[in-house]
Order: sequence, then structure tokens, then C-alpha cells
Amino acid sequence: TSQHWSFMGSVLSPAQSSTWFAPISGLTSTSSALAGMAVAKIVDAVGLTGTLGAAAATLALSAAFAERAYGISEKYGFNPADEHDAEKAKEVAKAAKPGAGTKKGAAAVVVAEKPPGMIKKASDLFSRVPVLKSLFVEILACQGLSTILNVCYVNKLSTTIEDDRERAGWSGKFFAVINLVSGFLQFAVLPPLMSVIEPAALWRAMPLIMMAFTAYLGVDDDPTLVLVAGTFLAMKAMEFSARRMLDEMVYVPLDFDSRYVGKEVIGVFGYRFGKSGMSLALSALTSSDLGNLGLRQLTWLTTAAAAVWLRFTWRLSNQVLTREEAQRAYEEKRKATAAGGAKGAKKGKK
Repeated sequence: TSQHWSFMGSVLSPAQSSTWFAPISGLTSTSSALAGMAVAKIVDAVGLTGTLGAAAATLALSAAFAERAYGISEKYGFNPADEHDAEKAKEVAKAAKPGAGTKKGAAAVVVAEKPPGMIKKASDLFSRVPVLKSLFVEILACQGLSTILNVCYVNKLSTTIEDDRERAGWSGKFFAVINLVSGFLQFAVLPPLMSVIEPAALWRAMPLIMMAFTAYLGVDDDPTLVLVAGTFLAMKAMEFSARRMLDEMVYVPLDFDSRYVGKEVIGVFGYRFGKSGMSLALSALTSSDLGNLGLRQLTWLTTAAAAVWLRFTWRLSNQVLTREEAQRAYEEKRKATAAGGAKGAKKGKK
């Protein structure tokens, strides 16, 4: 899915992405929910082997549609590979030294360097594109807050509803409500909203909303399940809808490596480290002299985590391009790619 989003970020303009990213994300969530609901019936009908075969067929269908999408982009001149090829051609031209051939007229030989590792890729990319570094840090902070709120929710749910079956039913309905709220935001609210406000404003609004929720949660001596769940719902609904859309919009005006390699690096390290790092930190606190963290202490941590998220989100929002700037950068990128393709075509004819 990461590469699918990278492709869409390559072929859609910033204006188009602000309109379509939210409903597309909503459709993916809806299809995932429907598929999950159908698993039990499929297993009953065709067995586990048949279910795996159906999954393989779905993957093959996805690959066929992806190939078709690239074919359409190639036909109408917006294939992301063109930009990649143009950038690689520039790198080869820079690396080739005059007189590298052993004989007059011989082709220059460019020695291929060993591909850098993931950490080196991330370091180089973050140095070259500061907004991706800010996005990476923001993701760590966001996932940290989300993890603490999840722990608060599970803690309160387990103490409020002791029956396992009743608790499972309550939790199932709760996550269904999260999906409904997220879908409403993705289909009905975000597309028209993004036509009148700048992405930076929405970036800043999310942690401000969570600051209000967590501050109220932190001052309550014994918060109810509804309050804890409502705070967690607000976080997850924004995370699934607005934040997912804004995340993808950051990549649209950037170059090929920033869109594909950047998404790979941030996807591998950012989301995983944010959740696992906070989980390890909570485990360490529990194992220390502080003892077990109760719900009261956890709610204080949510307020602190929301403040940290606000700090890094605000810094990211200052680096995110406005709609006009993003559109201009996108058009300049397209012109440069087209010019590079034209030069390549002329050289091929010669």
C-alpha cells in the first residue's frame, strides 16, 4: 500500500490530492473492514486453503490493476518512472569523468557504488529534505501519544467491564464507531474543508484538539470509560482520516526519491519506532521504582505527550508548503521531467 500511495502522490497534483486523498483513504478503510467481516464466511465456504487462494487471487488482481495504472500513466505522459530515469541520467552524467575511456572514442565507465543501507539513506534524505525529517519526528510523537491513549483505554475498559464477552462486544462497537467517524470525515468533511484552508492549519489543529481532550482527562481524578474512550476515539479518528491525508500530501511536491525512498524509510522506522519505543518506555517505567502506572498517572502522561506532539507538529507545519507553493513546485517538477525526457529523445535520435 505504501508504494500505491507513492504512485498516487506522483501522478496527482497538490490540488487533486487535497480533494481525492481523503475519500481514497476512506475507500481503503471500508474495503478492509468489509473483507475482515467476510473472512469467517469465506473460511466456512471454501476452507482455509481456499481462503489463502482467494487472497492470492486478490493480490494478483491488485498487481494487474497496478500494471494497468502504470500503462495509462505511460500513455499519457505522467509515468513516475520518467522522473526517476531523468534523475538517474543526471547522476550518471555527474559521475562520468572526461577521459574515463581507455581509448579515444571509447565509452566512459562509471563504477557503480555499493548501495547505501537504510540508515544511510535516511540520514542523507533528511539532510537534503528537512521537511521529511520533521515529518519523521512528528510521527514518533504522534504514535507515542496514540500508544499511551490505547493503554489508558484498555486499562479503563478492563476495570469497568469485567466480563470478557461483554468487554469484547463493547470494544467491537467502539472501534466500529471509530471507523464510522473516520469515514464521515474522509468522505464528507475533509474534501470541502481542504479547498478553503491550508494544510498547515489542519496540521496545527489536530494536536490542539488533543491537548484540550488530554488536559480535561488529566484533571479528572477518576475519568469515566466514556471520557477515556472518547479521547482515544478523537485521536484515532483524526489519525485515520486527517493525519493520513496530510501525511501523503507532504510527499506530492517532492522529488522521486523523497516520495518513494522517503516513504519507505519513514514507514519502516517512524511508525514502528513510535509505537514500540513508547511501549518499551512504559514497560521500563513500570519495572522501575515508580512501580505500576495507574490510570491517573497515565492520563498525566497523555497531556505531556500531546504537548510534545504539538511542539513537533508546529515545527512541521512551518515547513509544509502552502497550496499555491505546492502546486508551483509540482508544475516545475513536471516541466523539468518533460524537458529531461525531450533531451533524452533527441540524443536517442542522434
